[in-house]
Amino acid sequence: MAEPLSTRDFENAFGALRRALPFAPPRAPQQFYALRDLQAAFRALKEPLATAKKMGGLINPWAVASLGRDEVRNTAALAGLWMSEFGGEASRNFLGSYLSSAIAGIDWSRELERGYRIETEICPLGDAADRVDLIVETTSHLIGVEVKIRAGLGRQQLERYTASIARRAELQNLSPQIVLLAPFRTKLPEVVSTTWFDVARAAQVASYDRAADRSFVQRLIDSFAAHIRKF
Repeated sequence: MAEPLSTRDFENAFGALRRALPFAPPRAPQQFYALRDLQAAFRALKEPLATAKKMGGLINPWAVASLGRDEVRNTAALAGLWMSEFGGEASRNFLGSYLSSAIAGIDWSRELERGYRIETEICPLGDAADRVDLIVETTSHLIGVEVKIRAGLGRQQLERYTASIARRAELQNLSPQIVLLAPFRTKLPEVVSTTWFDVARAAQVASYDRAADRSFVQRLIDSFAAHIRKF
């Protein structure tokens, strides 16, 4: 029968293990703050927090709406914020700023003032396989916007959409354009790549007024910009 291990045997074993293991990283030094400094900081924050709470600025409404990263829901929200029937000038400025960053050489402010409409989940020629996420139709242009957040592109997806938009635009005597709104770019020269940062920047342009002077729609647009920055 083997003899029981002694205390010395355990010490030798753990000593060998200690030499084989990497050294533990040094602990971060403890930080100490004076109680009076903390109290002063909380007192200074009390009034701004109360003002923000009174104005409804503590909770993002799009977080309450549980949009998350769902492409269909976020596309519908974006389309609604772009509709002039919803937000008037603020919505038109939001859309115009985004289109100006995507498609240069056109006075989108003047173009949108002539009238436009927004549609979502549209099959330009009735084919369900060619359903474009969002369409902007003005008096002179037909813009299809394909929206991606987490998903990738399907096989020949942009090529099919480009052909469908081009055929519909030809029937309506409009100028066609396909825009990709995604966290990645496309190599297709006929498709313009934009990012969610471009949308957020356009939203900030549309809600540029001081927080206290913003309209209800401008507040919604500004909060949407904060929501989509995570994309």
